Amino acid sequence: MADGPLFDVLPEVFQVATRTSPALAALLVAADDMQRPIRDLLDSVDLVIDPFRAPPALVPYLSTWVDLDWLTLAGTDASAPPGDGIPLHRQRDLIAISAELSARRGTAAGIATFLRIATGIDGWAIRSAPDDYRLIVVAPHEAESQIDMVRRIVAGIKPAHLTHDVQLAEPSAEVAPPEMTVTVESGETIEPTETIAPASHDGEAVA
Repeated sequence: MADGPLFDVLPEVFQVATRTSPALAALLVAADDMQRPIRDLLDSVDLVIDPFRAPPALVPYLSTWVDLDWLTLAGTDASAPPGDGIPLHRQRDLIAISAELSARRGTAAGIATFLRIATGIDGWAIRSAPDDYRLIVVAPHEAESQIDMVRRIVAGIKPAHLTHDVQLAEPSAEVAPPEMTVTVESGETIEPTETIAPASHDGEAVA
């Protein structure tokens, strides 16, 4: 073996000896084969921290870096199974947009965006009357099969001082405009972004 990563870093005296010694050349080949898996891993280390390219088994671990492990690893009440109801590709989406979600945390827009990405369904209404310490989330009827996951999410990201209620809209029902409502449609800029209050993972029981 007169070339390769190991050969190139050998002192010149060993490089010369490798060209004339079959035993040393064989030893160098064996050492290179042993180190190749490590070099391949280091060459692709960027894949490990990319939420869209990381191995599936690593995605829940990445969620711990962005404060989403409470959802992907266990429920906010510590009773739901890991990743309960959230497909892997949506977990990747949540991790990728975690900086934006953090910036909007404590706002109606942030809650609605989180729910849209986690469920893959548009049309969420988030209500909070100024003098009523209660958050009302009106879920689209299409989210009926994911309502337990929706309750977990709302309990985990709502403002700490608010109680909350998750309601399911009737099929094709129009949502009446309250004092503050945010309805999320795909690709639409979400307003308002006024802070409701600091959020907490300590959720009140859903009525």
